[in-house]
This record gives sequence, structure tokens and C-alpha cells, in this order.
Amino acid sequence: MPELLAKRVSNYELFFDLAFVLGISQLTSSIHLSHVGVQEIFSFIISNIILLNLWMTEVFYYNKYGDSRRDDIFTIIPLMFVVGNLALTFDMDRTHLYVGHPTVVIFNWLLILAYAIIALQYFLKGRVLGFNRDIKFSIVACVIYGISLLPFALGFLGANIWTMLIYLIPSIFPVLTRRYHDSSRINFPHAVERAQLVTILTLGETVIAIISTYPLTESLYQGALLFAGMSFMFISYMTQTFLAIDHHRQVAGSLLFYAHIPIFIGINIFTVGIEFLADSHHANLGFTLLLLGFLSFYAGVLTTTHYNQSIYQLHLKTYLKIGLLLGIGAFIMFLVRHHILLLSLALCATTWTYNYYYLIVRRKKREYHNIPHPDPRKNLRDFS
Repeated sequence: MPELLAKRVSNYELFFDLAFVLGISQLTSSIHLSHVGVQEIFSFIISNIILLNLWMTEVFYYNKYGDSRRDDIFTIIPLMFVVGNLALTFDMDRTHLYVGHPTVVIFNWLLILAYAIIALQYFLKGRVLGFNRDIKFSIVACVIYGISLLPFALGFLGANIWTMLIYLIPSIFPVLTRRYHDSSRINFPHAVERAQLVTILTLGETVIAIISTYPLTESLYQGALLFAGMSFMFISYMTQTFLAIDHHRQVAGSLLFYAHIPIFIGINIFTVGIEFLADSHHANLGFTLLLLGFLSFYAGVLTTTHYNQSIYQLHLKTYLKIGLLLGIGAFIMFLVRHHILLLSLALCATTWTYNYYYLIVRRKKREYHNIPHPDPRKNLRDFS
């Protein structure tokens, strides 16, 4: 089978992602409350899923049908504007989430409008290419997502732990109805690149959080080590998604996007945890969030190994060793949780060891299959 050619990521897609930079920033800021309990954390997680679901819905459209011609340009720009304003309404304060509160009403009307614009994109594309079953069903899906939000927008429902489960419909519905989607239209290389880009943008907020919370002039060792630990996490992600994954394959890629839910949530929880660690009032919660974010991130990264090249397919024994490594690292971090310097050292040691072990695994896989190790003098882009 010939290699699948990668669909180039459009500059308009990159422009659209700028709205999500604001969204990620607003998300991590919105949970900085005097009291943070179970409902606030649950609201934060659901808000992450809402934002990522919206991003994924647009990515799937652009992946399958987007061509950045007039119809796409003049719909993605308004969508970007709506998403940016939607981000301004993120609020984890439970006292603002009751029935009919302006925050709940405005947030949901903007979310409905966003899905309506994506439905319009499919409709306009259908007029050009014909209304195949995939386009028709995608329009219906967006309409269902919008209708499910009307009770919030019309002031019939407030947001609590139970009603917020409605926001998971865009995550669950595609799984239940996957036979109606045309997976042959998915361009997997484009999907991988888009997932990488949103992960980089999300880690950008972590970079800002570490540098602003632990500046060089005040927290030299803590800031430097936390930054190094975060950087090793990024290396883990890029090693997996850039070097190990088989980019040129014809697959639907649904699991790739679902794997990025724990990655996306994990990074944002990790970011908030780093900020809370520096606040004596939230320090204990900060460690809990940091550790949960760390584990969630690596759970998502390991899930993407499903798409590895044939020579890099991992065995159960390898997964168990990685799990043991991460478990030991998490336990050590728990033991030193009250000392940020020691905690950051444990984070660095765990993430560095993970990367080194994965390097050894890939080398042994190549040797087992009699494949020469990459020569950086001949291929400057391959750093394995």
C-alpha cells in the first residue's frame, strides 16, 4: 500500500488556534479561587473537555473537507471570534453556576453558536461536493450538540456535577455512531500534526506558569528544575508522536484524539498544580493536582503507542516496566511533596529516566529487526 500523503496544516487553522491560546489561559486562571473543592475541580475538568471537544470538531471538519477557500475562511474567522469570547466566560465558582445566571446562559449560547458555525461549514461544503452521508451526519451531530445545550442557555438548568455530564455528549456520540462516519476521509498525518500543535500550545501555558511563579531571581533552583521536568515531559510526548508513531497510515485516528483528552487535561491540571504549590493555602492541593496531571499526561502519551510503527510496537512487559517506573517516581514525589525543591528533583529524575528507557527500547527494537540506527549526519530531522 502506498504511503498516505500528509495534508498540509493551513495557516487559517493555525490562526484559529490562537483563540485556544486564550481559552487555555482563561481555563487555568479560572480555578484560582479562595476555596477549591471537588465541584470546582470537576467543573475544571469538564471545561477542559468542552474546549477540546470544540477544537476537535473543527479539526475533523478541516481534516476531511477543509481547503481554506472562501467558505472556510469566512466561517473559521467568526468561529475563532466566538471561541475567544467563550473563553472569557469560563468560571469555576459554584456560586455563579446556578439556573439562569448570566455566566451559564452566555457561555452556552456561545457554545451553541460555535457548533452552529461548524454545521454551516459542513452545509456549505455539501453544496460544493454533494451531501454525502458523512456530511449529513456531521451536520446532524452538530445540531444535536447544540440542542443538548438549550436547557442551560434558556435558563432551565444550572451547572452541577450531574447536569454537566451533558457536555460529554460530543465525546460519547461519535463512538456510538462511528459506523455513520467516513473514516477513509481522515488524513492521519494531518491529525497527528494538529494534535501536536494543540499540545504545544497547552504546554505554553505551563511554561508561562513556571517562569512567572518561580522567577529566576527568586526561585533559581526550583524554577529551573520544574522547567526541566516539564521539558522532559515535552520530550516524552514528541519522541512518541514524532519518532515512534507511523504517520503515513490510513486509519480513522479516533483513538489518537481521545488519547489527547487525558494529555490536554493532564497538562492543564499540572499547570494549576505548579501554581498552587507556591501558595501555602493551596500547597497540598497543588501537589495532588501536579501528580494527577503528571500521571494523566503519561497515560495519554502511552495510549498513542497504539499507532506506533511496526518495529516500535510495545509488548506488555514494556508497558509494565514503564508503569513501574512512573509508579516509583510518583511514590517518591509523594514522599517529598512538602519540599518543592526535592519534588522538582524527583520530577526531573522520573521524566528523564522514562525518556532514557524509551530510547533504549527503540534502539533494541531496531537491532532486533536488523534496522540501522538513524545517522544524524544523513538525516538531520531524525534525533532518535
